[in-house]
Amino acid sequence: MLLTKNEFFALLLALVLLPFLAYNIIWLAGSAKAKGRVVGIGQHMGMNIGKSTYALVSFRAGADTVWFQGLDQGYETGDVVPVRYRKADPQKAQVATFLSLWGETLAWSAIPLMVVVVLYFSQDIVPKRAMVLVGRKPFIRVIPFNPKYVRQRP
Repeated sequence: MLLTKNEFFALLLALVLLPFLAYNIIWLAGSAKAKGRVVGIGQHMGMNIGKSTYALVSFRAGADTVWFQGLDQGYETGDVVPVRYRKADPQKAQVATFLSLWGETLAWSAIPLMVVVVLYFSQDIVPKRAMVLVGRKPFIRVIPFNPKYVRQRP
């Protein structure tokens, strides 16, 4: 398969980020919604420098009341917050905000994203107008730009 530099790096980016995004997408697709209530704000010494705070949230899952620690995003005791949880494991619930649901995924995918971006802008890896041949031996081969052999698009 002959790809342009942009097509190759778009495919590479999709392959690198898909494992990080797929877990969250599958988790969200199988999760249920609920309304939770912040019952307190706690502090602990975590991996952060200094103290970090969390919101202690409770919600109803069927006949049970479930308690979990969510990200503290300026909540106060008594605030009603949206919650997402898996019915099979309600203890692993999350406050349904973008930062709570996607923050860890974005943090873990940032490093592979930066590596792909650096490779894209490095002219030594794949020159500006070069093509990339994928699927033959060697599996990935860079073909330098030659004006005589410009790929025609239909």
